[in-house]
Amino acid sequence: MKVILSYGLGVDSTAILVRWLTELVCRTFDLKNLIVVIAQTGDEHLETGHLVEKFVFPLLRKHGIRTIQVARASNSQRDGIVILDDTTEPTICYIQGAYRLSDEMVEVATVPQTGGIRKCSLKAKGWPLDVLIAQLTGGEEFVHVVGFETDELTRMMRDMPLGLPGRNPTYPLMDWGWDRLACERFLWEHFKIIWPKSACSFCPFALASAAGLARALPRYVANPYEAFKALTMEYLAVAANPRQGLIGGRQLYDALLDFEGGPDLLAEFQEHLNCMPWAIYDVSRAFRAKADDMMKAANAARSMTRIATGDRADMVRLLDYMATHHLPPGARYEIGRHQRVWIHERNIYYPCPEQAFVTAPALAIDKVNDSFAEAWEAALKGPSQLALV
Repeated sequence: MKVILSYGLGVDSTAILVRWLTELVCRTFDLKNLIVVIAQTGDEHLETGHLVEKFVFPLLRKHGIRTIQVARASNSQRDGIVILDDTTEPTICYIQGAYRLSDEMVEVATVPQTGGIRKCSLKAKGWPLDVLIAQLTGGEEFVHVVGFETDELTRMMRDMPLGLPGRNPTYPLMDWGWDRLACERFLWEHFKIIWPKSACSFCPFALASAAGLARALPRYVANPYEAFKALTMEYLAVAANPRQGLIGGRQLYDALLDFEGGPDLLAEFQEHLNCMPWAIYDVSRAFRAKADDMMKAANAARSMTRIATGDRADMVRLLDYMATHHLPPGARYEIGRHQRVWIHERNIYYPCPEQAFVTAPALAIDKVNDSFAEAWEAALKGPSQLALV
């Protein structure tokens, strides 16, 4: 029976793999049945890729373990997956992926959301791995190895009934009684390094706790390339929606302002933004009302379209001219980290419209929800607002 390890490149699954390949008594299967599968999001930390190439891949080569790296071909599942590498002698960790999760986020001017299930992970990792594993097993039974440690019992219980037909999930770290600290100690004993947490360089889940933020901020200061990717994504998302932010609605930008080395990094980031093409976007939302409660918003239909493009200075000047000479009654000009002209602002009662012209890097694509026109018409005809005196 095939034994398939979903290798996430992080502490837990690395500890499983290294222990299997260095302590033969801890496994009950022949290594010729083992297949290591890796889903590349395209946004993993550079440091992680380097460590995998230096420490893990040599062990896989030594034992001739089939190692397959896979990624999404595009943002549509219709386009399937891309096999980046399929070999028993892995040397390169293809963390650049194929279609990057960050590409998708920037195209629609948003950031991954931390509420509910981890949709970004399911889309960029879970789905391509399911497609690959289905191809490898052809519907036959297989052992699926997952790296949940002893502090993740709830995640393990949720995972057990899921997956493809013929899947027999197993959780070695649970069997060994290993938590995250035990995994870190094991890897330290072998490699004399503290193995870093695997995540996309902009992962909001990695920034959600004080401990996670304390790990992430030094990484950003040490790796401006990764910082600029996260900050650009956030800047564009906040331009389109001031309520966005990579830290549960708060901004990574603000966290770096108060961190040693952060202000210098942010100054470089502003120069990075200056080198990009820019646009003025018309960002409009039509908010629907929740059933039987006109003071609570349901979902919203959005339209985001470019109305002008140029360099940053030109777009700021053009928006300033629009605000100075063409503001309709009731509009408001907002000047700060982002420049906006508010035409409609969100109201107390729903349905209602929201519309702003805003400057931002010209990275987002024009996109209008199918239901926008109808929802916008209804929003404009929404209930009258209370006059606040």
